[in-house]
Amino acid sequence: MLKKGVSIVLCTYNGKNRLAKTLGHLAAQKLDVPCEIIFVDNASTDGTKAFADTWWATHGTSKITYLSFEQPIPGKSYAQDLGYEKANYNYLLVCDDDNWLCDTYVQNAFDIMESNSQIGALGGWCDAAFEGEKPDWFATYSKYFAVSKQGVASGDITTKKGCLYGAGMVLNKTHWLELKSLGFVHLLSCRKGTSLSSGGDTEYSYALRLLGYKIWYDERLYFTHYMTAGRMHLDYLSRLRKAMSYSNFILWSYKDLIKGSSNRQWKPIQQYGVLGFVKRILVKTRDYITGDYEEKEKVKLYFRTLYYTLFYKKMYEENYTFITKWLKHKSA
Repeated sequence: MLKKGVSIVLCTYNGKNRLAKTLGHLAAQKLDVPCEIIFVDNASTDGTKAFADTWWATHGTSKITYLSFEQPIPGKSYAQDLGYEKANYNYLLVCDDDNWLCDTYVQNAFDIMESNSQIGALGGWCDAAFEGEKPDWFATYSKYFAVSKQGVASGDITTKKGCLYGAGMVLNKTHWLELKSLGFVHLLSCRKGTSLSSGGDTEYSYALRLLGYKIWYDERLYFTHYMTAGRMHLDYLSRLRKAMSYSNFILWSYKDLIKGSSNRQWKPIQQYGVLGFVKRILVKTRDYITGDYEEKEKVKLYFRTLYYTLFYKKMYEENYTFITKWLKHKSA
């Protein structure tokens, strides 16, 4: 039986230069609930684990137990799974190495999860702090950096947004154990080192929905997301959106299962007719040549989606079958 409390799962790759302030905000938590930090170094090469261990031994608080581990397999999902496995408490709080949690975050997270056993995943909201100057374009594209409110009011967002970004997300370890017992494995492994592959947290939200749990938002859960200067460029944003396109394709099978259908449109040529299809291609090509940054990005998304639709049907079917297989174990 899991003990009541909160396990803060902090996974990082080469996060040494970001950790002091993040750990400082954790040490400043106001709480009267059992709490621990499960620190997971995901194949870092910059001495991250030694730095974090020393920092907590010097500046940490006795109110929070600190445990640290190494996950040599690159990929945030692998690091998080190790953290979840090592966690001693029933609630898991995902804190990235650039998240500065408000001082009541842990206590509020515990209280909210205790209030409703149907909550599968709980999220909050954040603002951004910048290492350098805030770009003029950031407000327009902040959602791509997980800087946004995830609901218009506190409560159930299962049929609204329907998923959560991973930063600050709170889970029930019992649900994670349930998924593992059914044979759930991430189709997306999140970021690996400096790559921009992502989406594992959204996948987890959809998996919990398939089990019948709720996705929840609460305005009391606030944190600051630190934006390093190296990410504040439009070329980085373009790479991020490209990675998200692939992640969203992988998640098609989850979305269709949630809707109770598998009727994705796999024949765009038949849908529009040969001439109509060719005309759409020519229009999109013109838009890419003459358009501004956002118009070009929309055209890229169109062609990526078309590419997955035309050439990745087999992968979609395999993903759909795999999810269906572990879901059947639930009803067995």
